[in-house]
This record gives sequence, C-alpha cells and structure tokens, in this order.
Amino acid sequence: MKKNNKGFIAISLIYSFFLVFLLILLMVLNEYAQNRILLNDVKEETQLYLDSLAEFNPVSIPRKKDANGNNINYASGEEMVYASDIWVVISDTGNEVKLILKRMLTAEELNKALVTQNINARRNNTVLMCLNTYRTTICNYTNNVTYNYYTWSNSIAKIIVDHWLESNAILQKAIATNYLKEQNFTDGHTSIKGYIRIPSTTLDPQVIDSNIWYLTAGTRNNGISYITNRQTSFISHTTYKGLRPVIVVKKSS
Repeated sequence: MKKNNKGFIAISLIYSFFLVFLLILLMVLNEYAQNRILLNDVKEETQLYLDSLAEFNPVSIPRKKDANGNNINYASGEEMVYASDIWVVISDTGNEVKLILKRMLTAEELNKALVTQNINARRNNTVLMCLNTYRTTICNYTNNVTYNYYTWSNSIAKIIVDHWLESNAILQKAIATNYLKEQNFTDGHTSIKGYIRIPSTTLDPQVIDSNIWYLTAGTRNNGISYITNRQTSFISHTTYKGLRPVIVVKKSS
C-alpha cells in the first residue's frame, strides 16, 4: 500500500511560502528603519546648514523705514523675530540695536548648561545666581562659608547664557560675520567684554522684570552676599530667578 505524501508536500509548501514571506517582511522593515535613520540624519544636517545661512536666517537686522522710505529707529519695547526667537528692543543707536529675549530661558535650556557643569541649581525655569555650597569656580567665595561679593564672570548665570549662545547656530554665524557685537559692561566690580549678557540696572534701566536676574553691584551682610535688584531692594544669591539674554546686533547696510 502506497503512502499518500500529498498532504505533507502541501503543508511543506505552505510553510516554505510563509517563511519566505516573513523573510521578505523583515528585510522590508529593516530597510524602512535604515531609511528613517538616514532621513533623520539628513534632516538634522540640512537644518543645521540652513540655520547657518544668512539668506534663510538673516544675521543682521533690517533697517526700518518710514512712509517716505527714510531710515528710522526701532522704538524701545518694539518686538522683532531674530535668530528664530522673539526679542524686545531695548535701544537703537541707528546702526545697532540692543535686544533682550522676550521669554525667559526654559528649564530644558537651563539644564543643558548645568548638566555639563554637574550643577544642581535649577527650579523649573529659574536658577540660582550662585551656589549656596562651597565651590571656588562658582561666584566668588572668600572661604567655604562666605561669599566675596557677587561677580558675573564666575556666576551660574554666565555659564548658562554662554552655553546658550554657543549652542545657537544663527548667533554663532552672526559672530563670525561681525553682526553680533561685543558689549562693554560691568557687574559692579569688574569691567567685562562679551557677546551676550543679562540686563544691567545701569545700562538698561527701562527693562523691568522682577522675575529675572540683573547685572548689579553686590554687598555683603553678616557673611552672606546680596545683590541689588533694580537698584531698589536686596536679594540673596539663594533666590531663584529667570534669565533673559541681552545681545547687540548690527543693522544691514
């Protein structure tokens, strides 16, 4: 009596086709995943490239015209888009415009800078100006318990805004093309030169925001350092405040 192998052959063929189908499906899925990775890399590189191009993201500020086509200054308090953000005009000299970021730096932006320094000094969208624990590179300690006045040059605020500037491709392009201007300013104790800072109570008296840090002179009381806020009150370095960067941009010719 002969065995009937037709059923076995049919099942074998079905499983073979099924395995081939699974193999093709895995190959397609793998190709799709690889294409997504390549696409994301290309998109990221393209965006970085476009960010660096002046024609897509102008690094100068256009001159403002009146109805007759004459050049006029931007008004203090006027808002404009620059470097993919919204800024508020502090002053306009005719050839350069001083701007302050309309918003405070976000918790994510603060944390990106602080994590590189292994510093725990953030509370939501606010930070300490100095640490309340001894660290010689942060603020200006006399010893492990006493601040020696407030200084911008080694403050947490400076670490953050410098990192924010370095991470912004458009602002870096503005520096390279001489459209972002260096500023001369002081923190009350030291003369400083830099492309970015926070507002100053002496240089930017029209900027009023009780939620942010300012460049002000410090004072010491019973071994604890304080800074003046808007030249009207004293607040401790252990207070949490936000940061709004200030830049000076050259107008287009």
